[in-house]
Amino acid sequence: MLLIPKIFDNKCNWKIRLLKTLGITLLAFALSFILMQPFSFSAASLLSSSDGNDFTINDFYNKVADNRLVSTLDSDIVIIDIADSDRDGIADILETVALCGPRAVGLDVVFSDRREGDERIIEAVGHCPNIVMAVSVKNDSLTDRFAIDEQSYFTDSLGITSVGAINFPTQHTNRTIREFRPDYKSIDGTEIPSFALALSEMNSPDHHNSDIFRERGNEHEIIRYYSRIFKTFTPDNLIEHAEELSDKIVLIGALGDPADIHATPVTNSMPGILIHAHSTATILSGSYFYQLHKYANWAIAFTSCFLVVFLSLSLHLGIKGLLLRILQVALLYTAIRVGYYFFIEHDVVINFSYTLLMLTFGLFACDIWIGMTTIFKWIAGLFSKSDKSTANNIYIR
Repeated sequence: MLLIPKIFDNKCNWKIRLLKTLGITLLAFALSFILMQPFSFSAASLLSSSDGNDFTINDFYNKVADNRLVSTLDSDIVIIDIADSDRDGIADILETVALCGPRAVGLDVVFSDRREGDERIIEAVGHCPNIVMAVSVKNDSLTDRFAIDEQSYFTDSLGITSVGAINFPTQHTNRTIREFRPDYKSIDGTEIPSFALALSEMNSPDHHNSDIFRERGNEHEIIRYYSRIFKTFTPDNLIEHAEELSDKIVLIGALGDPADIHATPVTNSMPGILIHAHSTATILSGSYFYQLHKYANWAIAFTSCFLVVFLSLSLHLGIKGLLLRILQVALLYTAIRVGYYFFIEHDVVINFSYTLLMLTFGLFACDIWIGMTTIFKWIAGLFSKSDKSTANNIYIR
């Protein structure tokens, strides 16, 4: 008991100390909130990515998880790289795939213009079972609805109704693709499904997986990237692996098209066809992430910062600064570890970016508070001396 006064500063009332702690924590919150606004901060620009501020702590979790010595070979999806194939080459691929009995075929190619000799590719598309054709959509800013922007010119003439939007939900070409949209509301009130959703619906006639997916009601769904690989074939080895296409979802697209390379949480350069594969696998597996509400994320951040600030005001030791820095680092590490655990083991996304930021600003807010308090006391002292001097002059007169 005799050691308590040496460890904790008992000079001020506990209620006053709690009020001070609350005030400083609110200041740290304000600093964090202000900083996040201009950058759409997803927080750890502290760890900043090559794209500036397009980074989230969940990207770090994805990257760590994907680097583990464990991966799953997807049993539902195979990819055929069309490489430098021309339209006749793509027709060859479609003719081979059609003979293998696939559950669904996703053709991630848009034939927007008519060319001489297209009769073969048109026939190959028309005879390919369960095919989903790619379309791109554009947004009508007035109605916030979408319309088809580009599609293969022969889609309507073949009576193909299964189409999927290949757009990614970002307005910036260099942004990281973390999510995909289930569908796009069209101007006439119908829905244009995403490429992944259209494939999953084609894959399962009873629409069991896609119905569960739709019932979630999310405008965007997080793509499960890590630890998943897909069998990939080229036109040269397709024949010898033809039996592996049977009863599969076959995605046909280019893996090396520079115009269709995107940044993702697990790599800075992933072909669009692979992103569609991961999105489709997310629906088929039914393994979705659940995001903690932003208010809950802020509550965790506020509580962690409150603890650090309270200890800062309460400790009365010569090594207080060292202890607080150790505690700060320990809490930062714990936040990252806990976030990773929930992300991997329970599919729960806890945005500890807020916590990292507020813990960083907590002690800085203490310094600001103490500095401002000292300034106010100094100014008040000046006024007090001035008042006393005036009073003495009046008394002498």
